[in-house]
This record gives sequence, C-alpha cells and structure tokens, in this order.
Amino acid sequence: MSDGNQCSVFDFIVPCLQQGELPDHLRQTLSSLKKEDADPFGVEKSSKWECLMTAIIYCLSGKIPLRQEVLRGRQIIMALPAKLRTRDVVDKIAFTLLPYILIGFKSHLEERFQSDSNVVGDIVSFITRLSEIEDPMALSFLCAHRGRSESERHVLIDSVQVPKALVTLNVIKGILANNPWGTSGHIRWYQQGPTEWACLNMFPEMFLRYLVTGKISHLLTLLGRHFTELQNLMGITDPTGIKTELMEMDPLTSEVLDFLQRKYGNSWRSTDYFNVSMKRDNLLEIALNVALPSVARQMPFYSAQHAQEQYLSRKESLISQNIEGSHDSSPMRANLIRCAIERFFQTQIMHPTARALYETSFYYVWGKRSAQSKREVAIGIDRDHGDFQYLAWKEGYREGLEASVQNIPLLYARRTAEDCVGPALKDYSLRQFWR
Repeated sequence: MSDGNQCSVFDFIVPCLQQGELPDHLRQTLSSLKKEDADPFGVEKSSKWECLMTAIIYCLSGKIPLRQEVLRGRQIIMALPAKLRTRDVVDKIAFTLLPYILIGFKSHLEERFQSDSNVVGDIVSFITRLSEIEDPMALSFLCAHRGRSESERHVLIDSVQVPKALVTLNVIKGILANNPWGTSGHIRWYQQGPTEWACLNMFPEMFLRYLVTGKISHLLTLLGRHFTELQNLMGITDPTGIKTELMEMDPLTSEVLDFLQRKYGNSWRSTDYFNVSMKRDNLLEIALNVALPSVARQMPFYSAQHAQEQYLSRKESLISQNIEGSHDSSPMRANLIRCAIERFFQTQIMHPTARALYETSFYYVWGKRSAQSKREVAIGIDRDHGDFQYLAWKEGYREGLEASVQNIPLLYARRTAEDCVGPALKDYSLRQFWR
C-alpha cells in the first residue's frame, strides 16, 4: 500500500461492502466469500474470482469495471507463457499485480492496432519483461499541459493538477510495488522544460498563439512552473522504496536529431522524401504512409490559414515583440526567447515529409533504446496513441533486438474523451491527467 505496508486481498472486502455504489449482485457474492474461494486462475470458481477482482479494482481506483474488463484479466493469465502460467506464479500476480494492469490499461484481443487500447499480447509481453528484470525502470514521456475548455485549447494551464498526476503515478507505482520478480523499482518521466526546444513537445498552434501575442516569455515561465511542480511530486520519498524522478526532454530531442542526421544526411529537414532517389527503409515507410496525414495537420505554415511567407517575413519583428514583452529583461532571457522562436521557425518550415520522419523517429529511437536496455519497460502517458507511434516503436524495438517480434512491452495508459467523467473504469483517464 502507499504507506509501505502489505495487506491481504480479503482486506478489500469490508471497505468495498461499505460503498453505496456497489451493485447488489456483487455485494451478495462478496459477503459470502471465503479465502478458499480465491482460485488465482479463476477457472474453478469463476464468478467468485470475478467478484473479488472487481472489489480490488474498485477499492484501488474508486471505479467499477465492466464484466468484460474483469474477464480480460483471466484472458491475460491464460495467454502468459508456460513458465509464468504456473500455480506458484499466478498465485503471486492474480490479485496483486494484475488489478493494477487492468486499472491502468484498456486492452483488446485482436492483434491489430487500436487507438487508446492495447493488444493483450503486448500486455503479456510487458508482464514477461517484468519477470526478467530485477530492478525495472518504467519510462514515460509527457506532452505540454494545455487547457481543457474551448477557450483554453491553445494555452497552457497555470499549474499542474498534482492530485490527478499522483493517481497516474500511483498506478505505475502499484505495478512496480506488486511486481513479484523485482527487488526494487524506478519511475522516470520526461517533460519539456523552459528551453529553446519548447515548441517540439506541444501543438504548434499553441506556440503560435503565444508568439503572435508577444507572450513567449510567459509560455516559458509556465513550462518551468509545470516542470518544477512535477519535479517536486516525483522527488517525494516513497515508503515502498520506488525511486521516482522527472527528467528534461532536451537530451532525447538531441538524440533523435543526431540519429536523423546520421541516417538521412545534413539536409534531412528540407528533403521531400516522396521525390528522392533513395531506398525507403521501414521507418521511412511508416513516416510517409502512416504518420504524414496526422503530422501535416500540425504544421500551420502549410495550411491555408497560416501562410509560410507571412510569418517568415515577420520573424524578426515577432522576436523583438516577444523580447520587449518579457517580464525579464536580462540578456539571458532575451537570448532564450530568440532561440525558442528560431527553433519554432526551423521546425515549421521543414518539409512535411521530414516533419513526419522526425515525429516517427522519436518513437523509433525510444523503442530501440528500450530493447537494448537491461531494465526498461515503456508506459505511454503522452496524450496521443496513434498507429504511427506504435509501429515506429515496434520497428525500433525489433531492430534493437535484431529479431522479428510479434508483441512488444509498450503499454499506453487509459485515456477518455475530455468531457467523460463517471463512476465506471472505462471513464478513468490517466494520460491527460493535467486536465
């Protein structure tokens, strides 16, 4: 538990029975449960297994799962490799690790990609990976914490909602703390700080809104505040011994840019990859055939609404306007504002195919790094879960292992529609926790 103590799964029954939202049929079954009813496989006494799993999920999350979501837990157990499907192993994970997996990740049985859901085979791969690591590190990335309402769509929120961030953090902690194979655990989140690369990890329309109103300095201030707030949260010592830390995104940005320059040459930013005499590798195929439509919509200079020439001709005046509008008149701040705006223009005048390649390469590099790491498991808590991200991560993971793989240990946390709030587990939102 969060205080470092352990409890029996049956300790969840009494507090669960005290909740008014509990359906009557669950209340009746829970009232009659005995310890010998806790068959970890859920085969011999399936209805009682479902009821106990529901009670644990409800007490941990405050959300009631659908029956199909509970049954998915049994399907995950049956899909585990033979070495993990033993009575001893399943007894250790069925009512401890597995509830946190079911809380954190929506899943489906088909092998094809589905946005905001995980292939059951990938969940099995994730659990298998955990079983092979003594000190696992759960690594995730965050995007900018923007507002929720229509009027706030393209502005950053004033402060991170720490209680909501804590829920997401605790689900990941729950996985590591209840991992029977690990002796310790480590959670590392990456967040964009107030640096010259600020534009790369937010919607371009957001940066553009601050740019044309002369408020890039305010944008940087908010990014710094968000980073500090999350850093303070991650810096709290955990009673279970799990280490948590927040890292700056810039080193990873540099890693991706260096990779692109080595692989595609110094002029990769301006290259039209549809019209270049080079053999397309798998990464480029993903970028052009899968990522490009999504990425092109995020390049305002290539839309009718925002003409490239209009903004390029105003670049210097926009830089001056933003420096003059800064609350900090120091040369260091002025230089940061100039560099941040220069990076934005550098990014937005990329050829659309090159921008698609950059976005795809971020996930490719992450996947390859994960495959080559001895302790990393990947949990997606950034806002979007698109097919190009999944395919690029899988391609990087495959190349990192130098082997063909069917399933990968990358899981994306639950995400709901922005206005979806309710008592059901399907309404649980862990990815855009800043809303």
